[in-house]
This record gives sequence, C-alpha cells and structure tokens, in this order.
Amino acid sequence: MVIIFIGPPGSGKGTQANLLKEYLPNLIILTVSSLLLEKSSDGSIFGNQIKEKMDKGELIEDNIVNQVLTDKFTSLKGEDILIDGYPRSLKQAEFLNKLLGDETSKIVFNFNVEKNILKERILKRSQIESRKDDSVFDKRFDIYQETYEEILNFVDKNFDLKNIEADNSLESINIEIKGFLGKL
Repeated sequence: MVIIFIGPPGSGKGTQANLLKEYLPNLIILTVSSLLLEKSSDGSIFGNQIKEKMDKGELIEDNIVNQVLTDKFTSLKGEDILIDGYPRSLKQAEFLNKLLGDETSKIVFNFNVEKNILKERILKRSQIESRKDDSVFDKRFDIYQETYEEILNFVDKNFDLKNIEADNSLESINIEIKGFLGKL
C-alpha cells in the first residue's frame, strides 16, 4: 500500500503521518523534505545547491526530487509506505504515477486549510523547531498555489483522492484518515 499526503506547508501532513504510524506500526514514512535536507547537509556541491534553494524557499528541480525519492522508494519495494509532501508539481505527479505503476492501493489525501490558519501554524512551528524554510512561508505558499490545481486534477484521474479539511482537530482528521484506510 502506498499512501500519499499532499497539501500546503503547515497543513498538518507530518503530524498526521506520525499519528498514522502509531496506527500502522510497519508504515514507512518518506518525507521528501527530510530526504532533501539530509542530502543538503552532506557537504557535496550537489547538496549545497539543494541547501541554497531550500533556504530561499524555492522548489527543488523535479529531476533532483524524483531521483532522491526513487532511490529510497526502490529500496523499500513491497513495504507499506507513506509519502509526505510529494508531488509538488505536475511533472512529479506524472513521475510518481509511473514509479508506482500497478501498485494495488494508491491513495492520496489532500489536506485543505485556509492560508491565514496555515500562516499562524507556520509561525508557531518556526518558533518551536527553528525551521529555516518556514521563514519564507508566503513564497512557499505562492509556489504551492501555482501548481495546486493541475496536480489535483491529475491526481484525481490517476489515484484514489480523498480531500481532508485539515483545519479540524488533529483527532478528527486522524479518525477520518483511518476511516478511509479501513475501507481499502
């Protein structure tokens, strides 16, 4: 089973992924941002280029993100996987569809939240976690909005899409996600 969480920065994807891991202990969570962060801190020229883009709030090129994800995903073939925060572009969505191929269960949860609530969450998170990418929220959100509709249209046609109102309580969101997964 492959579960995919998409939504804007601060929509609760990571929080819900961790809560779902408690429910499905064998679930492996792949967070593209963590994979990129890991690569960006390895001191390589390639890693430094990724770090510079992340610090500015820019999206990393699709081919780089796709390669980082493919390397990890391939090593986990046959496992239950949750991909958090990917795809972020139509090219990535198309690539992911090809990568997953005939995977029996490809469910995408789309986290919907109002921008003002997102900004409040991001400011709070940046105070707690000191994430550099949170300081460029407006730019990250604008980039997300530019690609959102085309990704959603593609995902709706090629995956099992579930929309989540992510401004609800953590518990109610978690119950809703588990409910959808229980129907599989």
